[in-house]
Amino acid sequence: MLGAVCFSTAILFVRWTEGMSAGTIAFFRALFGFLFLCLFLPRYPAALRVRGYRPVVGRLVLLGLTVGLTAFLFTYAIQHTTAAIAALLVNSAPVYVALLAPLLLHEAPARYTRVSIPLAAIGMVLLVDPATIRLEWETFDGVAAAALSGITYGLAMLMGRGLRHYASGYTQTLWSLGVTTLMLLPFAFGAPAGVLLDNLAILILLGIFSLGLSYLFYFMGLERVSAQVVSVVSLFEPISGITIGIIVFGEMLSSLGAAGGALILFSILLISR
Repeated sequence: MLGAVCFSTAILFVRWTEGMSAGTIAFFRALFGFLFLCLFLPRYPAALRVRGYRPVVGRLVLLGLTVGLTAFLFTYAIQHTTAAIAALLVNSAPVYVALLAPLLLHEAPARYTRVSIPLAAIGMVLLVDPATIRLEWETFDGVAAAALSGITYGLAMLMGRGLRHYASGYTQTLWSLGVTTLMLLPFAFGAPAGVLLDNLAILILLGIFSLGLSYLFYFMGLERVSAQVVSVVSLFEPISGITIGIIVFGEMLSSLGAAGGALILFSILLISR
């Protein structure tokens, strides 16, 4: 639950930055998250022994590229739509995982796939409330980015699941954030030095809390409880994001939006059982 809360703080820190694009914010988020995780290399030295997982290095790079795309899309969504929509749509990833895992990983279908996927689809429609969206890029792009981030996040989950027998979760995350940092390097110079210095403290906290600590707590949880328990507890993340949106930014959900959010949460709960 602490990991979920830490991840949802991205909504706060991204909104608090000023004069920076989504790509630049995502770059420094990954950079400071990567540097923070490097502090724990003495505890997880296997991550440095590339020879032990050399055959899957290419897959780790692909995982990093997918994580980088997710980071960019989610940051853009936070800037251009409400906290609730961004948090709920990015956390629709388990639904896509349940749909694609039998095809890509040859896993047994999740027990409630046929129920949860239609519920999630209906929930997304209600959450976005198409009647209130004008057909203009300025009002639609944030929702589209949030929806796409859920898909790419789901793909990253699938890749991570496929790599679990070859590289530890810490190793996967370290590679993911390292590749993400390199991928987003062109955005590093997207803000003037003065703007960067003004936002530096926020960017450091963004990287440490929303990536570094969130993943660290996630690993600590996996060492003590089952992955199924973790997947259900992770539902606290969108709830935390919605709460931040309401308390800090006054972004209240409409009645349709609340119903849609409840359906998405319920569908993820079903798919995680």
